[in-house]
Amino acid sequence: MKTALRLLLTLGSITASLPAAEKQPAVTFYVSGVECGSCVYVVQQSISQTKGVSEATVIQVIDNCANVVFDPKVVSEHQIAQAVREALPIHGMPYLATLKLHMPDYAKHAAKVDGLFARWKGWVELETVDKAKGELLIHFHELKSDPKKTGPQGWSLAQLAAAMKAPEPNGLGLDFKVVTESL
Repeated sequence: MKTALRLLLTLGSITASLPAAEKQPAVTFYVSGVECGSCVYVVQQSISQTKGVSEATVIQVIDNCANVVFDPKVVSEHQIAQAVREALPIHGMPYLATLKLHMPDYAKHAAKVDGLFARWKGWVELETVDKAKGELLIHFHELKSDPKKTGPQGWSLAQLAAAMKAPEPNGLGLDFKVVTESL
C-alpha cells in the first residue's frame, strides 16, 4: 500500500512539473447540408482526420454546427472548412462550413471591413446578416491546397485578427468576436 501511494505521489509530481500545453482554440463552424445522423458522422470523421485537429464535435440542431479544437500552427480554419466540403455528401449536396462573427462597430466601418474582405475574395466571402447589429457570416471558397506545403494554408482567423485589431493605418483598429456554441 505504501509503495502504491509513493508511486502515485511520484507520478503526480512528475505530471505537475511538465510544462502546460498551449491552449488550442475551439471554433464553431456552422455546417449546411446536415440532414441526418449519417451526415453528422461523415462530417465529424472528415474533420477529425484533418492533421492538426485534436477534437471535433458535430451536432444536428436548428443551426447544425461543429466545434473544432485545433492547432493553428498546423491547420487553418480554411483547411477545416475544406474538410467539411470534402466529406462524402450523403444527400447529394456538399456540406459547407461558415463562421459567424459579431462586430459591434461594423455599421460605422462597413466600407473598410468590406474592402478588407475584398482582398481575400479568392478565399472567403463576407455576408452581412444584420448591419446594425454587426452580425456577419464568413463563407469559405474551395481551397486549392499545395500538398508539398506543410502548415496552415488558405484564410485564417489570425489574418483577420491581425488586420482588424491593429491600429490604423496598417489595420482597422476594430474588435470582433467569433460566435461559438457550447455543445
